[in-house]
Amino acid sequence: MREVLSLPGYWRLASAAALNELCWFVGTIALSVLVYRKTGSVLGSSGFFLCSQAAPAFLGPPLVGRLDRTSPRTLLPVLYGVEAVLYAVLAWLTTRFALAPILILVVVDGVIALAARSIATAARTELLKPAGLVREGGALASISFSSAYLAGPLIGGFVTAIGGTMAALLLNCLVFSLMAVALLSRSIPSRTVHEGPERRRLRAAILLIRRSPPVLTLLTMKTLVYICLSIPTPLEVVYTVHTLHAGSSGYGILLAVWGGASLVGSVAYARLRNRNANVLLGVSIVLGAAGFAELAIAPTLAIALIGGVLGGLCTGLLTVIFGVQFQEIVPQSWMALASSVNEALLLLAPGIGIALGGLIASLVSVRFAFGVSAVASVVVAAFGLAALVSVQAAERGAAPEEPPDPGDPPVELDPAKAGFHSHTPA
Repeated sequence: MREVLSLPGYWRLASAAALNELCWFVGTIALSVLVYRKTGSVLGSSGFFLCSQAAPAFLGPPLVGRLDRTSPRTLLPVLYGVEAVLYAVLAWLTTRFALAPILILVVVDGVIALAARSIATAARTELLKPAGLVREGGALASISFSSAYLAGPLIGGFVTAIGGTMAALLLNCLVFSLMAVALLSRSIPSRTVHEGPERRRLRAAILLIRRSPPVLTLLTMKTLVYICLSIPTPLEVVYTVHTLHAGSSGYGILLAVWGGASLVGSVAYARLRNRNANVLLGVSIVLGAAGFAELAIAPTLAIALIGGVLGGLCTGLLTVIFGVQFQEIVPQSWMALASSVNEALLLLAPGIGIALGGLIASLVSVRFAFGVSAVASVVVAAFGLAALVSVQAAERGAAPEEPPDPGDPPVELDPAKAGFHSHTPA
C-alpha cells in the first residue's frame, strides 16, 4: 500500500475518487429530501432517482467517447469545477424551488459525475499498470469507497438535518472546488489513450467489448450478480421495521453493521490480493448468498445482523475484485470508455433488482424475496464463473490483435479468438 501511495499523483486521484462518492451520498440525501418535501409525491421522488441514475447511464458513455483523448491533467479539474458550479446553482434553487430545473441539473450532474469517474479510473490505471500495482491500488480504492459508503450517509443526513438542504449542497460545492484545485498538478497523467481511432470511439469500444469474451463475460456476470444482490434493497426497511419489529433504529443498526463489514471486506482483500481472483469471486458471492439466506429465516434483529455481516463482507470483496479484474484485462487506451460502460451498467442493474424485489415481495413475501436473491446469486455466479474460466483459458491461447477502426468494414471474427490485448505491462 505504501508503494501505491508513493506513486506521484496517485493520492490526489484516490482522494478525489473517495470524496466523489462521499459527495454523491450527501447530494442524493439532500436532494431526495428536498424533492419529497416540496412535492409530497412518490412520483416526484421516483423522478429524481430516475434522473440521477437512469439518464446518466445512457448519456454518460457518449460524453466520455468525446473526452477520453483529452489530458486528464486538464479534464478532471474542469469536470470537478463544473460539478461545483452545478451544486452552487442547485443550492440557489432550494429557495426558488421548481422541480423541472432541478431534475435537469440532476441529469447533467449525473452525466458529468459518470464521466469524471471513468476518466479518473483511466488515470489511476495509467499510474498503476506500469508499476504492477493494480491489485494494491484496487484494494486502496475499495477501502476508500467503503469509508465513503459509511461516512457519506451520516454526513449527508446530519448536515441536512442541522443546516438544511442548502447547507449540504454548498458543502458539496466546496468539496468539488477543493478537488478541482488539488488535481491541478503535473503529477496527474497527461494522457491515458495511446492508440485507437480519434472519432467514433464509443462505437469502437463497444465493438471491442463484444469481441472480447473475457471482458464481455465479466461485465455480463457482474451485471446479473448485482441485479440478484439488489433484490432485497427496497425491502430492508420493511424487513427490519415490520417483519422483525425492530423499528427505524433497527434499520439503522443493520445498515451500519453492513457498511462496517463492507469496509472489513475491502481491507481483507489487501491481504488476499495475490490469491486466485475467480476463487475469491466465488467465495464472496457465496458469503452474500449465505447472508441473504440467513436474513430470510432470522427470527430477531440480533440474529439478522449475522446476515448483515456476511452481506457486507460480500459487498466489500465484490467491489474490489470485479474492479481489479476489469482493470487488468482492459487495454489502457480503452480504459475510460470501457469504464463508462461499466459505470452505466452499475447504475442500471440496481434499478432492475429493486423492481424485481418489490414485485416478488408484493406477490409472495419479503422473506421469500431474500431467499430468491440468495439462490439466484449463487446460480448466476456458478454459470458466470464457469463461463469466465472457459473464456480466460481460450484467451490465453489467442493471438494478439490490434483494435479495429470503427470506420473499417466489419470483419468476421471467431468468438473464441477475438479479444482485448493490452500492450501496457500489468
